[in-house]
Amino acid sequence: MKKKKDKEPFDYQAFEKDAIAKLKAGKGLIGPDGAMTGMIQRILQAALEGEMDDHMEERDTDNRRNGYTSKRVQTSVGSIELSPPRDRSGDFDPKIVRKWERRLAPEVEHQILTLYGMGNSYLDISSFIEQMYGVKYSPSLISSVTDRVWEEIDLWKKRPLDTFFPLIYLDAIHFKVRENGRVVTKAIYTVFGVNLEGERDVLGLYIDQAEGARFWGRVLEDIRDRGVEDVLFFCVDGLKGFPNVIQQVFPQSIVQRCIVHMIRTSLRYVSYKDYKKICKDLRVIYTSADAAEAERQLEEFANKWDNQYPEISKKWKASWIELSAFFDYPQNIRRMIYTTNAVEALHRLLRKTTKTKGAIINDEALIKMLYLTLKTNQKTWKRKAREWPQILSTLRREFGERINQYLE
Repeated sequence: MKKKKDKEPFDYQAFEKDAIAKLKAGKGLIGPDGAMTGMIQRILQAALEGEMDDHMEERDTDNRRNGYTSKRVQTSVGSIELSPPRDRSGDFDPKIVRKWERRLAPEVEHQILTLYGMGNSYLDISSFIEQMYGVKYSPSLISSVTDRVWEEIDLWKKRPLDTFFPLIYLDAIHFKVRENGRVVTKAIYTVFGVNLEGERDVLGLYIDQAEGARFWGRVLEDIRDRGVEDVLFFCVDGLKGFPNVIQQVFPQSIVQRCIVHMIRTSLRYVSYKDYKKICKDLRVIYTSADAAEAERQLEEFANKWDNQYPEISKKWKASWIELSAFFDYPQNIRRMIYTTNAVEALHRLLRKTTKTKGAIINDEALIKMLYLTLKTNQKTWKRKAREWPQILSTLRREFGERINQYLE
C-alpha cells in the first residue's frame, strides 16, 4: 500500500517544455510517450482525488483516507499509471475509474467497431490501435469487443416496424462461409424499405443456405409479425415463385419485377456483337408510354429477333404481368419501382467490406460484420429518396384512402 501523496500544483511551464520536446522528437500527441499523455494522467488522478474528497464529506468522521493503491489503466491516449486513493472503511468506489476497471477507452472500442465494420481483420485492428493509442489489444480481446454488439443486433432484428411502407425492395446476396469443416455458400436475404417520410432503412438481414421463395415467405411473415400491415409495391428479381409468396402474406401489394434483372437475363442468350442492338430494342419496350404500347413493341421485338433469340421474347411474355406493373403509374413512381438498383447499391457496400475476407468463419461472424458495416456507413445508404414530396403527393392521388389512413 502506498503512502499518502502530497498534492503538488501543476507546473504548466514544465509541462509545456516537455510536450514541445516530445512533439519535436516525433512522439505525437497521444500514445505511450505522447505529449498529452502526462496531462491526461494528471487530470484522471485529480478527478480521483476530488471524488475521494466528496466521499469523505458524505461519510461519518470515523472514516479516513488510507493511502493509495496502484493500477495501470488502458485509455484512448495510451496506458496510464494511476494511484487511486483508498479509505479505511473500503467503500470508496470512484466513478471515473471503477475499482476493478482496467480499461478507460470507450473511444478505442468505438474505433474497433468502426474498423471492423469497414472490413479490417482482427490483426489489422490490433496493429492500428497499438500504433495510434499505444494500447495493446489482442485479436481475442478485439473479438470480445465486437461480440458485445450481439445484444444490439438482437434488439435490431426484433425491433417493431412501421405499419405501412410505400415500397420494399427484396434481394439476396451470397457469401462464402465455413460450416462443419468446409466452405459453403450462404444467402443473405435483404429487406430494404422506403417509409412514408421517404427514408430508406434495412428492415432485416436473414441468412439461409440458398435463395428460395419458401424462405422469402418466412422473411415476409417476420416483417408482418413485427408490425408491417400493408406495402404498396414490392420490387424483386426474377426468382421463381416470388410473386406467389408475396401475395400470400401481403395480398394487396403490387409486385414489380426488376427490369434491369430481366435485361441481364435476356443478354445471356445474345452474341456480343448484338448486345447494343438488343439493349436498344428492349429499351423501346420498357420506356413506352403505357402497357398497351409496350406490348406492341414486344411483338415487334419478337418479329425482329425470334429467329435468332426466341428465348428472349418468350421470357418477357411469360413474366409480363410483373414486368409491366409500373406502366400503370406516373413517371416519378415508375423510376422508383422499376428496378432493384437501390438494394444492389447496398449490396455493393456489403461486398466491399467482405471482399478481402475469403470465407467467413461462421454465420454469426458474417451477420456481425454486415450489421457493423451498415451501422458504420449509414450516411452512404440511409439517404432520403429524391423528390419525395412530389412522389408522396402522386401516391396519395393514386391510392387515396389506402395511404391517407396512415398519414393521419
